[in-house]
Amino acid sequence: MKKQADKLNLYYLAPNIDIIGCKYLLKLWRGQDDFARRPLVFLCIGSDRYTGDALGPLIGSYLEENIDSIVYGTLERPVHAGNLKAVIIEIGQRFFRPMIIAVDACLGQKNEIGHIEIWEGTIEAGIAVGNKLPKTGDIAMIGIVNAASSLGYRELQSTSLALVMKMVKAQSLILQNFYREAKREQAGLLGELFGK
Repeated sequence: MKKQADKLNLYYLAPNIDIIGCKYLLKLWRGQDDFARRPLVFLCIGSDRYTGDALGPLIGSYLEENIDSIVYGTLERPVHAGNLKAVIIEIGQRFFRPMIIAVDACLGQKNEIGHIEIWEGTIEAGIAVGNKLPKTGDIAMIGIVNAASSLGYRELQSTSLALVMKMVKAQSLILQNFYREAKREQAGLLGELFGK
């Protein structure tokens, strides 16, 4: 996964993680070109085939159930290595200049397990398991679910479901708060622009 130097790194149990993460996402969102007019799209990458890889679809399902947003990648309709390229094309055809918030699970160092990272830039999904997939996203959010080794699939299979669910909750709250604040701000800015 491509990471930018300016990124937020939080442990999933950190106090006020939902507020801190939301403020950081808003800062990154406001830094995007024409941010008030661009549709927000959550692209939650992963599969329910491996516990660790289910982070993205679980977050996507939470968002779909709890906020009125555009979500690609849920437990029922996952976005994974087999369809990621087609989904990226579909998003580009369906929405004019979408702002994609890409969400994925990640393998890292042992001392990074449970950390959530947010940055401006793309995610390059599949690297931990040897897949070369297209880069995607304007803003990225990852959850480090396990330690990496040469056999990435094994780590994704043996990841604790309890940890994944706790991380899903933390990341979903960050994204939910961000979305509500962004939509409120978009409505205000567009209202000013059109004199409403």
